[in-house]
Amino acid sequence: MNSKPIKVKPHFYSVCLPVLQQIAKDFGYNLLIHGSMNRDMDLVAVPWINEPKTHLELLNAFCEYLGVPKEEQTQSNPNPYLYSVLGGGRSSYVINLNRGGNFNGYIDAEYYLDISITPLLLSEK
Repeated sequence: MNSKPIKVKPHFYSVCLPVLQQIAKDFGYNLLIHGSMNRDMDLVAVPWINEPKTHLELLNAFCEYLGVPKEEQTQSNPNPYLYSVLGGGRSSYVINLNRGGNFNGYIDAEYYLDISITPLLLSEK
């Protein structure tokens, strides 16, 4: 019998998504998924209200739900997550879930969230 491998990551990520979306909503963001979820879970958080919680508060809440250590902000390290700025002014953060270890008996070095947060733009009328 020729068996195909089970793609575990998309299943895992899809279970996490509804709760992450609710957390984002509670913090003033709309959370969208993009990409295949074959390697990581690519997310886009869009501010949905005029005064959403900070990026760090949102990311720390995600970590609390996912059971991974949250990163602490310090004066010398204001962006404690893996951080970069992408096109359109998006802030990009990475939350490592499992990279290079054993996750429930399944060895895979690439379980992580890649989150882009769009800038808050307020227009004057």
